[in-house]
Amino acid sequence: MADIENGDMPLDRRLKDMGLDPEEYKALWKSERKAEERFAEWEPKTREEAQQKWKELQNTPDHMTLLHMYKRAGVEPIKLAKERGITLPTDIPPLDPQTQSSLDALRTPINVQAVGLRPLRRSPTYGVPVCDLQIRSYSIRQLLLYADFAVRAAYYMGLPCRGPIPLPRITERWTVPRSHFIFKKSQENFERVTMRRLVQIQDGDADVVKAWLAFVTRNQVPGTGMKANIWEYEGLEAATRAGYELEAGDHSRRREGSVLRKVDEILGSRGFKEAMVGFEGEVEMRP
Repeated sequence: MADIENGDMPLDRRLKDMGLDPEEYKALWKSERKAEERFAEWEPKTREEAQQKWKELQNTPDHMTLLHMYKRAGVEPIKLAKERGITLPTDIPPLDPQTQSSLDALRTPINVQAVGLRPLRRSPTYGVPVCDLQIRSYSIRQLLLYADFAVRAAYYMGLPCRGPIPLPRITERWTVPRSHFIFKKSQENFERVTMRRLVQIQDGDADVVKAWLAFVTRNQVPGTGMKANIWEYEGLEAATRAGYELEAGDHSRRREGSVLRKVDEILGSRGFKEAMVGFEGEVEMRP
């Protein structure tokens, strides 16, 4: 104990007391010192040397990879695996030539390819606005996704569309006391930013616009809200219908009169009556 306290115990004896081999410990210590010296020589001293080292590392492959170690030992793992027919669990089994040729002949549908491209648009004839759809959200991702979906839906429904047009943000702030009146100096501030986009439909039929709004509302993205302004235009014949009394069942002066007359014709046809034989309820056509 006295030798340990005075520091006079030799290193070999101390390592033996700790259960370590002195020769192995000295070999490890020497290798560590050599590695530190090599790193000190390799470490760049200036900025130019550091940039040169970085370029060399980018253009030189890593010599410490497992594949390179196998190659240095004279073993080609990839070639050996192919010769022995070894495959990885993630490898997809090959298809027969006929099935593979059929798959290669197929192409991605145009509507699927269009998802990664800008939305298609139809050119307006007169440029008369019939609907302004304002989309609002607190998240820009949901806002852009929903606006893009609305523009694509308008194209496939045959509606000329403009937008999405960025609108000014709505910033709201509140200051709320954290505690009772004597702690009024301790207050907390809250802020809410509402982002908006405008999608305008031009030269569209009123019924198609309503169908487009219903479709967009049904597939609304969570976290978004919308407000729509619709304008309907009537011809000069609408003035002649003002103050005219309509009898029950007379749909001739209504805009959808032709559709209702077609419904009456279908309900009164012979095929429809034969198909409704045995049906106890009554069919009622509501205006």
